[in-house]
Amino acid sequence: MIQITRTLARAAQIYISQNQRNFGIFLGFFVLAACGPAADPRVSDAAPVVYQYAIKGMHCQNCVDAITDKAMHTDGVVDCKVNLKDNSAMIAMRDSAVEPQVKSGIEKLGYTVTVVPSAAAVSAPTSNPATTSVPAVSK
Repeated sequence: MIQITRTLARAAQIYISQNQRNFGIFLGFFVLAACGPAADPRVSDAAPVVYQYAIKGMHCQNCVDAITDKAMHTDGVVDCKVNLKDNSAMIAMRDSAVEPQVKSGIEKLGYTVTVVPSAAAVSAPTSNPATTSVPAVSK
């Protein structure tokens, strides 16, 4: 990785000396190369943990959008599907340590959130063929 970075930096020096006008374009490609999927901490080979929630208090699409936005902006959440008709949500996370943050975040929006224990039958909403681990729900 360091050798690639040095090579790209040298190429940048040569390119900049030859063409100052297109420096912004090169810089954009350089940043994209440095920040690829391997550098993204959200990318993981482990199967996500999926929780299913019963959510009371939803009554419109704005409620669905608010819950989805809150969940997706919680660090560690990889996917969120909210169902207005069933008053439920399925949220996939990198690990079970994220679950209390997700639940409290949705509750702060004014909804009543309950973890559904039958979530063991839920598969992960990802293209990763690995099995999904679902934590035990303690009451």
